[in-house]
Amino acid sequence: MKKKKTSTHVLGIQPTKRVTAAQIREDGKIYGLRRDALGVREAKNQLSSLLQRAAGGEEIVITSDGVPAAMIVRYKPVIRGKPFKPHWKLLRSMPMTSDSTVLIRKMRDAGY
Repeated sequence: MKKKKTSTHVLGIQPTKRVTAAQIREDGKIYGLRRDALGVREAKNQLSSLLQRAAGGEEIVITSDGVPAAMIVRYKPVIRGKPFKPHWKLLRSMPMTSDSTVLIRKMRDAGY
């Protein structure tokens, strides 16, 4: 009976080279990062503490058979879209008054 291929080659993904946890930590230190590496089983057993460490700014690399597979990092929301830009010319043309009724009536009558 022929064995099925279960490697990542079947999915079209080339595996990266094997690295040790010490290499991952050293690479992080070069850039001033707090980084650690754990295997999948160890990460499963310590997930709660790993989430706390990540929330504190540490990066945790999860390896599978010595190959980095994923990373747990602190959550940073991504804001999409254009930032608001005020129309300064229009705002400066409107004087600040305690009662804007007169100004609003002028603008209404002028067709704004």
